[in-house]
Amino acid sequence: MKKDKNIGELLGMQQEEMAMLLRVTRSQWAMYVSGQRGLPPEAQLKLAEMFAFIAQLDKEEKVALPPAKQQGSKKNNFWEGKLIDNQLNQARVAAILKKYKDKYEQAMIAWKLSNFLSTKEQETKWEQELLQHIKNRAEAVMQKNGLELQEQYEFKLRLLQHEELLLNEKLSGK
Repeated sequence: MKKDKNIGELLGMQQEEMAMLLRVTRSQWAMYVSGQRGLPPEAQLKLAEMFAFIAQLDKEEKVALPPAKQQGSKKNNFWEGKLIDNQLNQARVAAILKKYKDKYEQAMIAWKLSNFLSTKEQETKWEQELLQHIKNRAEAVMQKNGLELQEQYEFKLRLLQHEELLLNEKLSGK
């Protein structure tokens, strides 16, 4: 199931949605992802087309996240305790920010992919409805994890990093 998570994250779609788009059963898709079964040729072509589109998206510049710093053991004094608390808060805020960015990026990929697929001729009405559902779900996720929320957490992270510099100055001054 590890591979399933990677394909799902890459395409930004749920297992049921992928199975419906590829016109296979959910169990066929699950077995394909786990390597126990192949897909019909039509489904393989559609999947290859999706991966080609995602490969184009990967060429775009991605936002790099600041690395969380590791903290060694410190003596128990007031300023060192503050520094440890600060670094823990930085790691927490960075993890939250990464989660929001990842969800936003996955939703953006799903949204772009659904737009791409909707420009092609869809044979049935349910395919059109499914693509609209995927697009609506992706828009809701992008709204929930939007850029404004990400900016708030980036600001918190920068503020904590500045506080860390001040705490390090205070500790080195002793």
